[in-house]
Amino acid sequence: MTRATRRTIHGHGETGKGPLRMAIANDYDVIVQGLRRMLEPYRDRIEVVELDVDQDPGRHVDVVLFDTYGAGRLGLERVRSLASDQLVGAVVVYTWGITDAGRELVIGAGASAVVAKALSAPRLVDAIEAVGGGNVVKADGFELSGVRAQPGGQWGLRDREREILALLSTGMSNRDIADSLFLSENTVRSHLKSVFRKLGVSNRSQAVAFAMIDLRFAMEPPA
Repeated sequence: MTRATRRTIHGHGETGKGPLRMAIANDYDVIVQGLRRMLEPYRDRIEVVELDVDQDPGRHVDVVLFDTYGAGRLGLERVRSLASDQLVGAVVVYTWGITDAGRELVIGAGASAVVAKALSAPRLVDAIEAVGGGNVVKADGFELSGVRAQPGGQWGLRDREREILALLSTGMSNRDIADSLFLSENTVRSHLKSVFRKLGVSNRSQAVAFAMIDLRFAMEPPA
């Protein structure tokens, strides 16, 4: 994981007045910065007041947009932490794909919405505003998942292989990855062999270099 950092964005809004006050959370600074840039044209509706890397907001926000990239166990621990924080009004989970069972787990952990990265920026803003208005959005945009290639798709990686590659880039051991994804260590090793073969690499360090390319892809949501 990265060292926890918090960036306060000075704006004009106040709680209960003007645009929704929102924080963006993830374990990578490049992700939160990328999302902030994407949402900048909609600052009259959503004011990004804080960027939180590996920690929760330090002041009241109406909504936290939590990007699950690099998070194991569906990011459930982080969702619970955010949802139970008195400074957080609601949590929107932002992810490439999720099963029905996974979605129920995320909602059960306290999230008010699960939205897909295939959403256009205007639709994402609509979903965030719906949540800020007190609505629960269990799934939005997943019908569009085939519109834009997911991270790792350029190398033919399967969903599970993409997850393992993302976790590998955080420095996790095979055992840590297995525990995070509810898999056996043997299964993780098998997936890693497939990842190495598809990437044309022979070790973890080389695979992590590809993961960083994947990470830059992930920070560029659809316009």
